[in-house]
Amino acid sequence: MATETPDEIATKVQASLENGPFACSSLVKLTGGTANFVYRGTLKTKLEDGTETVVVKHTEGYVASSPGFKLTDSRCEYERTILTDLHSFPTLVHAGIEVQTPHLYHFDKDTNTQVYSDLPSSLDLKTYVLTHAASVTKLQCERLGYALGAWCKAFHVWGNSEERREVREEMKGNKAMRDLKFVINYQRLIASIESFPEILEEKRDLFEDVAQSVTKELNEKEGDLIHGDFWSGNVLLPSGPIPESSDKQLKVFVIDWEMSQLSIPAFDLGQMIAELYELKHFKNYDAGVWLIESFIKGYGEMDEEMKWKTIIHTGAHLICWGTRVAGWGSKEQQEDVVRVGKQWIINGWERKKDAFEGMVLGRLFNEN
Repeated sequence: MATETPDEIATKVQASLENGPFACSSLVKLTGGTANFVYRGTLKTKLEDGTETVVVKHTEGYVASSPGFKLTDSRCEYERTILTDLHSFPTLVHAGIEVQTPHLYHFDKDTNTQVYSDLPSSLDLKTYVLTHAASVTKLQCERLGYALGAWCKAFHVWGNSEERREVREEMKGNKAMRDLKFVINYQRLIASIESFPEILEEKRDLFEDVAQSVTKELNEKEGDLIHGDFWSGNVLLPSGPIPESSDKQLKVFVIDWEMSQLSIPAFDLGQMIAELYELKHFKNYDAGVWLIESFIKGYGEMDEEMKWKTIIHTGAHLICWGTRVAGWGSKEQQEDVVRVGKQWIINGWERKKDAFEGMVLGRLFNEN
């Protein structure tokens, strides 16, 4: 059967909502996500609280932007599971920044369609920095970064409490996304040697040891509940200026939970740090560093093992993903980000704390 066109998908999704409270007069495709079909829907009838727009997310058994890449549609059911449980997770408030998750209004299992709360006129954090780099201040970044770090820590603690044992048992089933997370980071790390042999070949054995270590941990431990795709593209905030005063509230959403799984918490930290670092490396935007420093401070205390795992995952993400964004940097910058990732993995694996003195990752070893 031929894959439906994007227009056919949108028509099908809109029709599926027609006879319920979330019937939409229009669906406008949102940019950013690649795995699903995501729209802003304008409701025909406002909700009781006055809500006029919602986000509609539809899942197929493939990556929306690349239909040849098959991906189980069960991922949307796990997203429904975790978003439903997150209704009981309190909003994290820091210095006027309110970090929360979208409210899931509706899930249609037959059509793999979700409807959840919208944050109108918003940008993802990566796009926000790219758009406002000339005006965003260090103080604004410190408040936002700290709030995101504190939220991440609170989520990890909440998600792995005894009270969340039942949802963890359900999320354990999201093994397809757990396996994918390993493939796109650690199998790809080894595969990346072929793309940059002059830089990476000499450390093939070390990279293979790193991948085997991660495999061993995933096989032997149940893991903790994590977001699974925690990066600047999955953090939404209003597109306007961040208020200078903490007296004014700024609502921030953490979105896209289909990769949530039982795994290694350092994956959440390392992915976010790597993506923020790329803003400095490729664009020379200081906001990337300011956000990392405050994010680490906001997350707070962690044991030594988690610090090293975070460093290693940050390096792996730089190598695997820092060179794959179209239009980002020159060939020299791409090779340099591979060198940075390589060195961070080496020093993290060999536990060389001195190597990070004076560097942004050195903040992991500072007393908060």
